[in-house]
Amino acid sequence: MADWKYVGEIKLLQVQLYAMTGKGQYDTHALVKAERLRLTPDGVFGLSNDAWVVDRHHRHHPDTNHWRANDTLSFGFTSHYDHMWSVFRETPLGRAGENVIVEAPQMLTIHDIAGGLLIETEHGAIGFSSPEILEPCVEFTRFMTGHKDADARELKPWREKLRNGVRGYVVGIDGPDPIEISPGDRLSVRPAGD
Repeated sequence: MADWKYVGEIKLLQVQLYAMTGKGQYDTHALVKAERLRLTPDGVFGLSNDAWVVDRHHRHHPDTNHWRANDTLSFGFTSHYDHMWSVFRETPLGRAGENVIVEAPQMLTIHDIAGGLLIETEHGAIGFSSPEILEPCVEFTRFMTGHKDADARELKPWREKLRNGVRGYVVGIDGPDPIEISPGDRLSVRPAGD
C-alpha cells in the first residue's frame, strides 16, 4: 500500500436523523452520535444507544426524496474544523453534518484525496472511489457566521471560505457486503494520479 498516505484515526461518527435545513434554519438536533456505522451501498446506519438508526441519506430513509449512489457517506477532518473555527466561531465537532470526522494534522484538498480513500478496521478494510466536495448551503453559512437573517448575496463572501472541501466531502459506498467502522479505525488517502 505504498501509494496510500495515512491521515489519522476516526474521531467521531454520527448520523443525521432528518433534514437539517428548512425554513431558512440549520437544525443541529438532527445529528446523533454513533458508536459504530454500518456502511452499505444504499447508505449508512448508526448504532446509537443500543439501537441501529438510519441516516437521512440512506436510500430507504422515509424522508429521502433524491437519493444518489455517490452521496451516501460524508466525512470531514479536525484540521478543517480548526480552520473554520479560526475564520468563524468554535462549534462542537461535526456540526457541518458529516458522518465521519477524522483526526488530521493538516487540511486536505480534493487533489490530496482524489485517488480514493481507505478505512482500515480490525475486521478488514474498505475502499472508496473519488470523493466529491460538499458545498456549503446558505443555512450552514448562517449558522457558522451567526447571521441568521442574512440572504444568499450577503453570505456569498463567507460561503466562499467554506468551499473547496473546507465544509467536507462525500463518497458512495461500493460493494454488496455491509462493513462496520468505529472510532479509532484508520483512514488513508491517495492523491490524484496515484
